[in-house]
Amino acid sequence: MSDSAHEETIADVLRQLAAIAVIRRQLVRGLPQGMGVGGVVLAALAHCGEIRLRALADHLDCDLSVVSRQVAHLEQQGAVTRRANPDDRRSSLISITAQGRTRIDALVRVHTDLLDTATADWTPQELTALTGSLERLRRGLARRVHGAEVPAEADGSA
Repeated sequence: MSDSAHEETIADVLRQLAAIAVIRRQLVRGLPQGMGVGGVVLAALAHCGEIRLRALADHLDCDLSVVSRQVAHLEQQGAVTRRANPDDRRSSLISITAQGRTRIDALVRVHTDLLDTATADWTPQELTALTGSLERLRRGLARRVHGAEVPAEADGSA
């Protein structure tokens, strides 16, 4: 592929990714009241289990103050709990509650139903090809960002 054809193809990929990001934001805004707020934090807690706030921020690759505000909001809603860290009283441990798990399960159902509807006319082979391509892109981006191969469970994709 010539350099100009490659650049044009990359530009097309970027346009598609940007369009998907816009659709995702629209979908999150359209979720039932409060369902979209803190979904990434809840998903991380469901995956990681009880964790220090700093470790959660690191896992999400997000500023501590942003994660702290989201956790405080989720705590007020009863979706997470915070307790003193018995090993280090200066820090606290955050965990997802049953209400938070119910909320994340509902969010997963919404996303699953959406993708199921959007790909209803796709063959299993097309879905497998898309999954493989997305995985390859994710790994390439992770190598660029982190400078080395990142296992799926370390980058939040598992």
